Amino acid sequence: MKVKLICTDVDGTLLNKNRAIDDYTVKVVGQLDKNIQFVLASSRMPKALWHIQKTLNMEHMPLICYNGGLILSQGKMFDSGKVLSSITIPAKNVYAIINLARFHAVHISIYQNNTWLASAMDFYAEREISNTRVHPDGLLGDFSEEELNNFIKNGAHKMMLMGKPDLIDLIEKNLSSDPAVAIWRSKDIYLEITPPTNKSEGLKTLLKKFPPYANITLEEVMSFGDNYNDMELIQDVKFGVAVGNGVQAIKEIAYAVTKPNVEHGVATYLDNFFDKA
Repeated sequence: MKVKLICTDVDGTLLNKNRAIDDYTVKVVGQLDKNIQFVLASSRMPKALWHIQKTLNMEHMPLICYNGGLILSQGKMFDSGKVLSSITIPAKNVYAIINLARFHAVHISIYQNNTWLASAMDFYAEREISNTRVHPDGLLGDFSEEELNNFIKNGAHKMMLMGKPDLIDLIEKNLSSDPAVAIWRSKDIYLEITPPTNKSEGLKTLLKKFPPYANITLEEVMSFGDNYNDMELIQDVKFGVAVGNGVQAIKEIAYAVTKPNVEHGVATYLDNFFDKA
């Protein structure tokens, strides 16, 4: 079966230990057949993926953002005409999560479309800036109640709560049975909250709603991932590949396991696969 589309996770998968794209990966991706589509699927916001697309010369390609909550037909061109799908956490749930986070005194980040609001420019915000090369668009404390209500009324594509592990444990337990959200611990100090969708559903939406991809099936997709939020993406396509540093659960369901991300796992697998094809 011919591979027509490659869909890869970013953090812990495509990026190296410095959260950057190495030269070998740029070379291998650049040598792919021009008819092969290359799509990033991440929990990140759109503008936190732009520099990665630019490095790979893939700015014209679609993006799957917020674990499938926002699908763009072209990464850098963020306007209503490029939004293929948008699923958000309902406003009432956003308010409830804000109140819960404030009660436990943890950091709050709210993401909507291409906007990031943070509760404070603290250690956690600075860490996200370092990781993603994106700065908050505003601080929650700088908004009037009316301004914040106007922002939240459209819901949120993602919320991140960050704090001491024991506090995040309590919040995770509280939200674990809420059907309006999907939650996962990307780190012991992070709780990521998105609408109840996933990267695989985002990919299926892309194949269904983006006319150039109408003739591509999941049997013709190769995916890469490392963590629990990549499980469906790895399981649902023909060639689901886990990187060697991935969690054991994802390696057990993968079509194949490649080297860790710090050893160019994605590029190495692509190089070997297409060299033999």
